[in-house]
Amino acid sequence: MDGTPAKKLARDQGIPIERLMAQLKEAGIAVSGEDDLISGNDQLKLLQHMRANESKDEPGKEVTLSDIGSSADLRELNQLLTQAMAERKIQALIKDSNLDSVVEKVVELNQETDEHELLSAGILGRLAAVARGREKVIFDRADEIFSGEPESIETLEDGDAKSYAATVISHCSDPWTRAYSYREALVIDTADNARRELLAANLARETSLADWLSALSEQAGLLKDVSKTETRYRRARRLATVLADIVGPWRGDLGEDPGGKLSRLMKSVYVHGLDDVDFSIVVEGVDALLAILRRCIELRFSMAMYPELYAILVEGRHALGAGLWGRYLERSETLGEVRHALLEASLVLARQDKFDNDMMAVLRAAFSSRAQMTSAITRHFADAKDLDPTVAEWWCKGGGGEGDKEQKAQRIRNSEDEKIGELLLKVEESQSVMEKLRSAVLPILQPLNPVLAKTVAKAASDYRETAQVIRSLSRMRQLKPAGLKSERMEYNRRLHDMDGGHRSGVRHVRVVRDGVEKTFAGKTRMLVKPIVAPEE
Repeated sequence: MDGTPAKKLARDQGIPIERLMAQLKEAGIAVSGEDDLISGNDQLKLLQHMRANESKDEPGKEVTLSDIGSSADLRELNQLLTQAMAERKIQALIKDSNLDSVVEKVVELNQETDEHELLSAGILGRLAAVARGREKVIFDRADEIFSGEPESIETLEDGDAKSYAATVISHCSDPWTRAYSYREALVIDTADNARRELLAANLARETSLADWLSALSEQAGLLKDVSKTETRYRRARRLATVLADIVGPWRGDLGEDPGGKLSRLMKSVYVHGLDDVDFSIVVEGVDALLAILRRCIELRFSMAMYPELYAILVEGRHALGAGLWGRYLERSETLGEVRHALLEASLVLARQDKFDNDMMAVLRAAFSSRAQMTSAITRHFADAKDLDPTVAEWWCKGGGGEGDKEQKAQRIRNSEDEKIGELLLKVEESQSVMEKLRSAVLPILQPLNPVLAKTVAKAASDYRETAQVIRSLSRMRQLKPAGLKSERMEYNRRLHDMDGGHRSGVRHVRVVRDGVEKTFAGKTRMLVKPIVAPEE
């Protein structure tokens, strides 16, 4: 729980702990000892109680702009603002240009020492929460608060203060902000509002959802530093829930392979040691990650046609183990919608007379047993009278129709991808030549032979259109050049094709034609081998 210990609060207020404990009880705030944590809301409640019970012949002094201007330090300024908020006088205090003056005072006191930068950020964030449409006045000064990357936001004692500070940090543009926000989002224990502010700001900074998930995976090792297993997975559940909350209303670019990036995040979070954890914590955390998958499907259903999007299901079964994964499938509240999308995508593929072993593997991971899976597919396909009987049988039997049909379908699929990959390499290799033809040769040819120049121009235009189609098709199939052209490496017959055929005794080679990689379930394999030549 976040808050300030009662004994520290008494010390800050300059009153005996016994008197403070009595005042807390009078205000209806339950405390049992001086080490109990008093939340920010309870501190406001206590202050309101104290002001309400002041003697009429000694009325409390209303906070003025002059009081703010004469504050000696940030803590005194914070107490004055807290008093104004408790007395519901804050709007009068910051009306019109007064807000600029208060913000200027915070910045001024902050610059006098760099020891309380997070406190300054918390004060500004708190002001922004009551600024009523004038937040820009505050957030425009965010970069002036920090002289460099601050200490961990967990050093703040109150959950509200963490949230307010995170709001200001999310408006900073300094280079440290991105990495700091990812790291702190994993380090924060229970202050979910602060976690949400930091991660939502980083999603806005990234170019796509896939990049956001990938960056989180890189920092997820911080969860392993939490020594107690159940505490670690409780925090993982909090993190996943916040991620799902952020993505729920979000609309933007999904990026490249969001399913694979989501799968890698899960793999980096859910590792060994789950047997001793309250399983409801695991179920809720994985369900939150599946909610992100569901959102990807909502944003772009065309992606639901590709098994790569559902890599988290295959990885989840591997990470949790068959036993725990079976228990998860029985208790999940999100899986039903993902299963429906899977079944609908399978039906679309079947209507295209396609067999897809990768999609069948995902279906197997999404159901507790083969019988449950085939029953669900059969029900979903029941009204599809237009299906080819052989194709329908293959799907409804879980890939078991007509003997070796499944293996044949896989070979056909790989062969198609290889051909597409080879076309992609041809396109990439020809690009520079075609560009020179268009930019250098065509201008010279135009006055000499206009008819031939027109033919050459059309050829260049047709090439560009063809290249766009092939690149688009390659992205759909998760194919891309390996980027090995001209690289020097040790020869491996399994990984390379030798130009002119294999030659024994060759150790060092140079890549003369690139290879093509294919990504599935977060794993990348070489589909088209690079061609190599012996190193001179």
